[in-house]
Amino acid sequence: MINKKNIFILAIVVLLIMILFTAYFLLNETKQTKKAIISKPVKKQTVQAQNVEIVFPAYSYDAEKLRDPFAPLIVRRQQFLKGTSPLENYDIEELKLTGIARDKKGSLALIQAPDGRFYIVRENDIIGMHKGRIIKIQKGLIEIKEDNKKVKYLKLSPEDKNDK
Repeated sequence: MINKKNIFILAIVVLLIMILFTAYFLLNETKQTKKAIISKPVKKQTVQAQNVEIVFPAYSYDAEKLRDPFAPLIVRRQQFLKGTSPLENYDIEELKLTGIARDKKGSLALIQAPDGRFYIVRENDIIGMHKGRIIKIQKGLIEIKEDNKKVKYLKLSPEDKNDK
């Protein structure tokens, strides 16, 4: 019958044997590498100093066109405030015009956001991150004015025109 004392003694013996084997192999390996290093003859080489002018090539780094390496790659959009539309969280170039309709009150446009949701807009609605205002909804396009100077257009894609 094996009791706890015998198991403990057996574990210590196995541990000591493992330590001895690893020490033997480590010492034997270092002796071989020392012999290999000593057995090679070493020649001393002298280098005479001369008056040599070292010219390094000129290098310039222009980081004007590169992105800032410390700026985050993923920029979180600002959470839209209460009372603002979800379309104000996207840039105008990210939005897609999918349809135009007319009713008694005027023209309506159906815009698809990059997240796949659809929104109905009218003239004078504000869309885009730079507070663009819809000036006109015409047949096949929407005219948007940003910052009272930039005019951008969202056009109906050709496959959407064929379906309507």
